[in-house]
Amino acid sequence: MKQTTFSKSVLQAVFVIIVTIFFALSGLTALTRYDNKYISKAALTQEHLAVIPEKGYCSLADGWELYPDRLLSPDDFSSGTPPHYDTWAGEYPNLSAFHEDRNPYGTATWRLRLQGSGMVTLYLQEPLCAARVFVNGTCLGGPGNVSQENYAPLIRDTFYSFLLEGETELIIQTANYSHYYGGLWYVPVIGRPDSISHLIAFRMVLYGMLFFPAIALSLFCIALWKRQKNTSDTVVFSFGLLSLSLALRICYPFFRLAGLPDVRFLYAVEDASALAGIFFSIRIVIRLFLPEGFTRFKTMLYALSLGMCGLVVFVPLFLFPAFPTLILLYGPFLSWYKLIMSGLSISLTVYGALMGFPYRKTALAAVTANGICLLYGVLSIGYYEPFIGAFPEEYGVFCMVAAFAVLMVQRSLAMASENSRLRLHLQEEVQEKTEHLQKLLAERSQLIAELGHDMKSPLTSLSNMAQIIRLNDIMLDEDTHRRMLHIEEQCGILSERLKSIQEIASRAGSPLRMKPVLLNAFLSDFYHSCRPIIELYGPDFSAKITPRPCHVTADCEQLFRALENLLYNAADFTPPDGKITLSLSVKDSSACIIVSDTGCGISAEDLPNVFRRSYTTRGDRGGQGLGLAIARTVVLEHGGQIEVSSKKGEGTAFTLRLPLLS
Repeated sequence: MKQTTFSKSVLQAVFVIIVTIFFALSGLTALTRYDNKYISKAALTQEHLAVIPEKGYCSLADGWELYPDRLLSPDDFSSGTPPHYDTWAGEYPNLSAFHEDRNPYGTATWRLRLQGSGMVTLYLQEPLCAARVFVNGTCLGGPGNVSQENYAPLIRDTFYSFLLEGETELIIQTANYSHYYGGLWYVPVIGRPDSISHLIAFRMVLYGMLFFPAIALSLFCIALWKRQKNTSDTVVFSFGLLSLSLALRICYPFFRLAGLPDVRFLYAVEDASALAGIFFSIRIVIRLFLPEGFTRFKTMLYALSLGMCGLVVFVPLFLFPAFPTLILLYGPFLSWYKLIMSGLSISLTVYGALMGFPYRKTALAAVTANGICLLYGVLSIGYYEPFIGAFPEEYGVFCMVAAFAVLMVQRSLAMASENSRLRLHLQEEVQEKTEHLQKLLAERSQLIAELGHDMKSPLTSLSNMAQIIRLNDIMLDEDTHRRMLHIEEQCGILSERLKSIQEIASRAGSPLRMKPVLLNAFLSDFYHSCRPIIELYGPDFSAKITPRPCHVTADCEQLFRALENLLYNAADFTPPDGKITLSLSVKDSSACIIVSDTGCGISAEDLPNVFRRSYTTRGDRGGQGLGLAIARTVVLEHGGQIEVSSKKGEGTAFTLRLPLLS
């Protein structure tokens, strides 16, 4: 069984690799054929004139005359053509081939003769590192300063519009004492002004489409990692920094258009972001596809890849100015490092695929595509340069970002599914516990009610016997008579308390039966039902109910009991010549029920405690202090509020606020 599973994993991994290589090479081949400056270039006549087409644009790749270590002006060609090298743009990355000491720095002049007619625009992409452009003897300007005495590097994409009239001479002076590439490393493009404008616009849109998703994904992942506060979840953090490194790397076309200064620093940042992308890709691959262990191997790999990120910053900024010949080793060294790390990523992913780690197909395809793009980018130097699109290495890193974005989505979906499952089980468990608790509460309420009933009979018997003995005056002295009265009083108190306990138990054991209620009709019925009883106490009882319909959700029985407690409480403290008022009004989104009286009122020190259970101000008039506590509980269970306001000697008002139905 294990052998069958292993063979299936091997076949799947091989299939994914083959399919990825096929599609990657097909895409790169299509780009090389349809978006390549070395293919769509100006045709040359027998006189080495570059023919500019009447429509569209083309590259100026062939037909250049190179004059190393010389800044020649148009006047220097008036008497003939000096000795030169016939070359093509991109053949010489620097001038080391023309110096005995292999120094890559220096000045050079590039000359090309054009043939055509009409207005054209020359798109000079990143002349390294300063340039001056002449057309038919006229200086059109250029980035930086090319003179050795006042050398000022500036990497900037520049545009020059001029009129072609038959044969036209194009001269470009370049100077480089800053960067490891120099001269016309990037092939110039020429064409009609509208075509060049469209080319630049499409190029900026493409890089924007690569940049903005990468920066958005990076910010999202970093914010997610920070919110989780889980430093062990390095996949999310590494993916965020991988996306950030891609965003920093591919924003250089915008910097080139803006013409930002400090050439060495900008290229150091570009190289560092490229190698940072490799570092974080390796971290993600190790996290997903390498099992526990291999500690020494992981440490060495992390140290190497992180050290390379620092190396590409330190070497251009500090070593190149002192040791220019290191430039000859720097470019090949970076290329070999990228190829080795790409091969290592593919190997680790294949290993993880064979070992059955999750997410293998997407990541395997991504790192394979990145490796192919890295390899193609190194091997196609000098043979492929896009007009509009990105370079192969940039496409490869974007494949990594896109693939790991898919992995993050898969991971998020898996976590969401697991959370849903846990939430479902949690709901079931909560429901089960709630039902069990309700059952226990019901049993407890029933037990309390039964105990109260069982205690009530002997208590009544005891009270009756004490009363019979006292009334029949069976040889009782004065002290015994007084004690029998005390027994009767205590039995009465116990009877009242048992009654309160039974009332609380009955409320706790019965859930609310909520339903929509028209409060106007409910209070009107309540008023007419209680009016005869209240008027027996003596006070005048009146109602003020708003005609505006007030619909609430309530348990009529419980709400009736709460209002009854408030009303009888007011009757106990209101003199016969006083007045009790029941009113209903609407304020904001609440129905306000007010029970007010003109009784003795409540003192300021007693007012905060009136809703406390077992708190009473009746003194020797009896009462257990449960009525207001029960009323407050009922109102809170209805989602409302209860308030009290009172002045000693002027009366009291209880206000119930219940939420209206919308």
